[in-house]
Amino acid sequence: MPTFDVAVAGAGIIGSAVAHACARRGARVLLLDRDQPGAHASGGAAGMLTPSSEADAPGPFLDLARHSLSLWPALAAELLEESGVDPELVLDGVLRVAIDDGDLVRLKERCAWQQAAGLTCRRLDRAALTGSEPALASPLAAAAVYPDEGHVQSARAVQALVGAARRWGAEVQSGVEVVAVDPGGRVRLAGGGTVLAGAVVIAAGAWVSRLTALPVRPVRGQLIGVRGLPRLPRHVLVAGRRGYAVAKRDGLVLVGATEEDAGFDARVTVAATEALLQTGRRLLAGFADATLAHSWSGLRPRTPDALPVLGPLPGHPGPIPVLVAGAHFRNGVLLAPATAAGMADLALERRTPPDWAAFDPRRFS
Repeated sequence: MPTFDVAVAGAGIIGSAVAHACARRGARVLLLDRDQPGAHASGGAAGMLTPSSEADAPGPFLDLARHSLSLWPALAAELLEESGVDPELVLDGVLRVAIDDGDLVRLKERCAWQQAAGLTCRRLDRAALTGSEPALASPLAAAAVYPDEGHVQSARAVQALVGAARRWGAEVQSGVEVVAVDPGGRVRLAGGGTVLAGAVVIAAGAWVSRLTALPVRPVRGQLIGVRGLPRLPRHVLVAGRRGYAVAKRDGLVLVGATEEDAGFDARVTVAATEALLQTGRRLLAGFADATLAHSWSGLRPRTPDALPVLGPLPGHPGPIPVLVAGAHFRNGVLLAPATAAGMADLALERRTPPDWAAFDPRRFS
């Protein structure tokens, strides 16, 4: 007889959200991590909730991102009530800025297809942009505003999810490494222990490939944080692939993020810091005189097609579902609510969300 209804391997934001969703439905849940919850990418991420910046075309990914964003307000309220920790959800909008004429052409094209896809997108000329966001450096050509998007404080979100999951009865074990999941669903731990559960969810972030044969690789992302700007930006500022800037409630302004093929090397590097400082100078007035207060590096999990893997793990045909919730790349925080709800459906009700076909792990079989 399994001791737990659901065992979750990995306590980043995805694993913690899955554990919370399952425990909230009355399941006996075990959440395992070799480190502390949120110790890796989830704990230091900028917490961006920006579907407009992450999807480059209409389709299943944009649909999933928009749906997950819509779930964040209710989830944030639940987490504050259940855990006492405020994930600091802010939905004050996103400004996607055009720095030069090439950016302006791409901005117009992007806003056009996104409006056709149902996103709320309004273009601002240079004069309107200056009035809307006085923290911007100048001159900038134009921008598009997405009023429904924003950010959370990712470390607090993980803390809140874990605390709320515990309140619903979940057992959380740190310092426990999952080394394998057998085809029959038995979870094998470092040191020789085992766990039996009615369903297993692998949510191991950049380390998914160590527990599965899926082609998930780590992509290093670095960011910096500054304090002492003359004005804090009212919006999340996005400059395409050049990067972004976002002000947190405590006044720290994060500037990110790099994308680097560096294996499992999670160092902060001088080269990346220099590039991020340049991004900050392009975006924010007074940036050169601010105090460099923070630097961070983490590993984001990516598949070859840059889409998540959500669903049954190939090669595990037994009666105990072995599921994977991974490869969210830059979007673990954004996609956590929708991922958690869908994985709870799969783990507890054996019901696959109807719009998850594009994310099926079996596409790599």
